[in-house]
Amino acid sequence: MHLWLIGLSASGKSSGGRGAAAALGVDFVDTDAVVEQRMGCSIAEFWGEHGEEAFRDLEAAVVAEVAAGPPAVVAAGGGVVLRDANVGAMRRSGVVVWLEAPPEELAGRIEGPGRPLLDGHEPAARLAELLAERGERYAAAAHLRVDTLGRTLLDVVGELARLWPSRIAVGDESEVFIGHGLADLPVLPEREGRERVVVLTQPGARPVADRVAAGAGQPTPILELPDGEAAKTLAVIEDVYRWLAGQGLHRGDTVVAVGGGSLTDAAGFAAATYLRGIEAVYVPTTLLGAVDAAVGGKTGVNLGGKNLVGAFRHPSRVVIDVDVLEALPDDLWREGAAEAVKAGFVGDPALVELFEQHGRGAPLGEVVRRAVAVKAAVVTEDFTEGGRRAVLNYGHTVGHAVEIAAGLRHGDAVGVGMVAAGLVSEARCGFSDRARHDAVLARLGLPAAATADAAEVRRLLARDKKRDAAGLRMVLLRAIGDPTVRHVDSATVETALAAVLEG
Repeated sequence: MHLWLIGLSASGKSSGGRGAAAALGVDFVDTDAVVEQRMGCSIAEFWGEHGEEAFRDLEAAVVAEVAAGPPAVVAAGGGVVLRDANVGAMRRSGVVVWLEAPPEELAGRIEGPGRPLLDGHEPAARLAELLAERGERYAAAAHLRVDTLGRTLLDVVGELARLWPSRIAVGDESEVFIGHGLADLPVLPEREGRERVVVLTQPGARPVADRVAAGAGQPTPILELPDGEAAKTLAVIEDVYRWLAGQGLHRGDTVVAVGGGSLTDAAGFAAATYLRGIEAVYVPTTLLGAVDAAVGGKTGVNLGGKNLVGAFRHPSRVVIDVDVLEALPDDLWREGAAEAVKAGFVGDPALVELFEQHGRGAPLGEVVRRAVAVKAAVVTEDFTEGGRRAVLNYGHTVGHAVEIAAGLRHGDAVGVGMVAAGLVSEARCGFSDRARHDAVLARLGLPAAATADAAEVRRLLARDKKRDAAGLRMVLLRAIGDPTVRHVDSATVETALAAVLEG
């Protein structure tokens, strides 16, 4: 993916873009410089001899070429938005950012001649005219806008670097993109043979689903599934199968799942099993979905217990729009934060420190990137949970049972489960950071206990997927970032339950 910078002359596209590219370690491209190289003369000279349209033709060819090339930060010419083909190429290939500042501010930054549209004019007045002519086109082309008024170059560089989309590979079959404004980009991987695209979503995610469907470039029907765990039933999946058949999907087509973790679990299972498996792309709209459910290829529905029917199948792509996640209410943020800090406990102490320092104010883009990186590394090593992947279940042994027995949200239940696992870790593994561990959970607003019937929790633990012939297995911590999986006896389980169950 590219980071395209658009805006009037002197808005900082070249200086800010060059700095951002250096900070990110990617290529920097200035389309005006490439055009001049092709012409063998300055833009002003070429413009004077051949006219604006000839220049715009060359500019369009360069934009198309850069769009098809390797990822880069690209400073585009001020008039690049005047042609719809340029705007389409930029929006399809990356995130477009409009660098803004008042005309009088921009005029003060201009040094010397050589700008055909400004030469011979009073700069501030001419820039105001250009803004009036192009402002609506800049706004329509841009996914994001950055105001550069009164900001240092270093500040602008930092802001642009923050907007760069990250890509994390999950094995050889799946990729995760994380960035700002991505829900408005085409989310589908390039692939031959795809004829139809459909979107499965849920009522709360419908506005994002509409944006994703609009970016698909073809008619894209949308089916709403129930919100939350109500989507994860075999009856709902049967309805989905019938709808997919009615849409005429074949094995070369694609299901895009737009919603929270329960939605991607259910939609992913439907895609994994319809016609013995068709392509799925996920656009998670909750923090829980982004850092956990959407990544790793686990799909499933409930059948008396949590996720007892399912399949391992990677989505071809996961697209995480940080802007969507930043708009979440506190309860949905807290639920996702539970899974994010879990990733820190089992694989990234720096992520735990991030939550310790900032709590609810932790930078969300970094939280998501770190949590996804932990899960991607583990899943790449052990896709079907034959070994190491089990560490991702930290807090889930007791957590899943409490979720059902107490009717808690998943994140809150996992928080309770992590408190139980921390206690057992201290007793069985000599885990010395239990006080710090529990303090982080408390700072995130996660509950330390739940009101549930102990007998029901025990019954659900007896059906846990992590139980084998030797008994119940729990993920425990020897230290933060150093997990292990061990069998635990009934006395240890009872001690843990006594600490976290009320009523």
